[in-house]
Amino acid sequence: MLKKLGLAVAFSLAAAAPALAQSTCGAEPIPPVIPSAAEIGQKTPADAAKAKHQAFLDIKAWQTALKDYRGCLDSDENQNKRDQQNAASQSKPDQDRIKAIAAKLADDESANSRSTDDEERVVNDFHALSTAYCSRSDVDKSSCPKT
Repeated sequence: MLKKLGLAVAFSLAAAAPALAQSTCGAEPIPPVIPSAAEIGQKTPADAAKAKHQAFLDIKAWQTALKDYRGCLDSDENQNKRDQQNAASQSKPDQDRIKAIAAKLADDESANSRSTDDEERVVNDFHALSTAYCSRSDVDKSSCPKT
């Protein structure tokens, strides 16, 4: 029984390791929810304009938080690279420490990749929203690209 409990604790700690490694930068900013093209099409012209503008503001605020988060990740990654080089250059390198630093680097790269994927998705969602808004004949098109 104790053996099973020990294994359960070990697996729980292993599963939480990526989250613990990224705790120095906090949680990744949560991307805003962008109304779909269909939702914009169903709104009144005034509500559609408000939704488009609010989505724009939400994205700008999120991108500001995302910039800070990525800056922290980059700083953390640079520090881990220096630590890895220092650990490897020791007369008797600690392989466990080098592996732990490599895992931190992989976690930072993964978090950076996820945030880039989120940003691409949000930009594409906003583009679809904007296209749907600008294709309506009953809205103010001053914010739409000239064609």
